[in-house]
Amino acid sequence: MSTVSDAEKQQAQDQKAQALQQQYNRYQENITNLQTQLSTITSQIHEHSIVDKTLSGIAPAERGNRKCFKMIGGVLVDKSVDEVIQILNDETKSLNEEKTKFDQELVKARKEMESWMKKNNIKIVKGGAQE
Repeated sequence: MSTVSDAEKQQAQDQKAQALQQQYNRYQENITNLQTQLSTITSQIHEHSIVDKTLSGIAPAERGNRKCFKMIGGVLVDKSVDEVIQILNDETKSLNEEKTKFDQELVKARKEMESWMKKNNIKIVKGGAQE
């Protein structure tokens, strides 16, 4: 009879371990997604700043007769340099706000995972050695 009980205990432990592993994987996936989104936004901010710096380098007197094209919703639109500079500034401001939001979400997700790991006494083991 104790063999059945031992088998049931082992099965319960295996199920708990599997549930903990799945939760850990969800936390890791969420953190990876947030890092990817942050990387994308950072790249877009950098691209916007390069274009803004280039366009702002044109003397204001020369901007009036220069054509500038901006991709809007998959359509290439003819705009003035000043209009594009304003659009870039607005988009950069919006991207910086998004970046701040994702930074905060990433910090929150990491803290939440850390707390969960302490609560469940989770230790990361890589290659046979504990971290």
